Amino acid sequence: MAELIHLAGNTYYIKMPTNSGIYLNEDKSVYLIDSGANEEDAKKILNVINEQGWSIRAVLLTHAHTDHAGGCKYLTKTTGCKAYASEAERIFVKYPDIEPAVVYGSFPCRDFRGKVMNTPACDVLDIKDCELPKDLEVFSLAGHFVDMIGFKTSDDVYFVADAVIGEEFFKKSPVTYIFDVERQYETLWKINDLQGELCVPSHGAPTRDITNLSNANKKALKEVEMAVLEAINTPKTCEEITEICFNKWSMNTSFVSFVMVSSAVRGQLTYLRHRGEVEYFFEGSRMLWKICE
Repeated sequence: MAELIHLAGNTYYIKMPTNSGIYLNEDKSVYLIDSGANEEDAKKILNVINEQGWSIRAVLLTHAHTDHAGGCKYLTKTTGCKAYASEAERIFVKYPDIEPAVVYGSFPCRDFRGKVMNTPACDVLDIKDCELPKDLEVFSLAGHFVDMIGFKTSDDVYFVADAVIGEEFFKKSPVTYIFDVERQYETLWKINDLQGELCVPSHGAPTRDITNLSNANKKALKEVEMAVLEAINTPKTCEEITEICFNKWSMNTSFVSFVMVSSAVRGQLTYLRHRGEVEYFFEGSRMLWKICE
C-alpha cells in the first residue's frame, strides 16, 4: 500500500516499506525523492501522484540501493522525467552490477544478485546538474553507502534516507549493512543538529527529534563493534566472526543474509583496523584477526 501523507506546506511523503518524499512546486509538478524498490512500487507511487493531478518533474535518488532506486527506470521511461543522484551513486544505478559486486566481493552469483540489489539499469544524471529550487537543499549523508545524500525542503523537513532506521528494525538484530563505518558515525553525529520541523527516515516514521533515533543507530553500530571485539579475544577468521554474530542474535542463515552480515563484519574490522584496535596475521594460508596487544 502507498499512502500519501502531508507533512508541512509543500512537503509530503508516500508511506511505503521504503518511504518516498515529495516536494510540490507551484505548477503542480513534484520532485520525487526515491523511486520505490521495483516497477510495482513505482506504479503505486505514480498512481498516488496522478490522483492528485500532479506530475513528476524529476526523480531525486538518495542512493543506489534497490529499495530506493529500483523503480527509477519505470518512472523515467513512463513519464519522460529525468533522474538525479550524487556523482558516485548514479554510476551504481547506471551500471547496477557494480553494487552487488561491492557487497559480495566479486561478480555475484544469481542466488544473491537475483534476490537483492537487482536495480534495473537506468541513466541517472549528476545532482549538481539538476535545476533545483533554491529552497530545496542537498546535503551529504555518506556512510550507509558510498555517497548517499539527503534533502531539506523549504518547510524545514529533512529527508535523511538510510542515515538512520527506525528502532523497530533493531528488535531482531543490530546488524545492518554499512559501507563505511567511520563515515556513518560522522553522519550520525551530524544529523543530531538537523532539528527541523520533521526528519523523515526511509525506513520508519517521521520524527520531530532525530537525536533519539540517531543515538539508537549509534548504539546498534556499537553493539556490532563490541561483538566483533569479543569474538576475537582469541584469533578468528572473518567467517568465524560472522558465524558468532549469527549465533549471538539467532539470525536465520541464508545465502543473502550470510553475504550481508559478513560484509557488515568486514566493515567493522576495517573501522577497527584503521583505529589501531585490531590486526591480522596469517596462520598458514588462513588470515586471522586479533585484538592489538
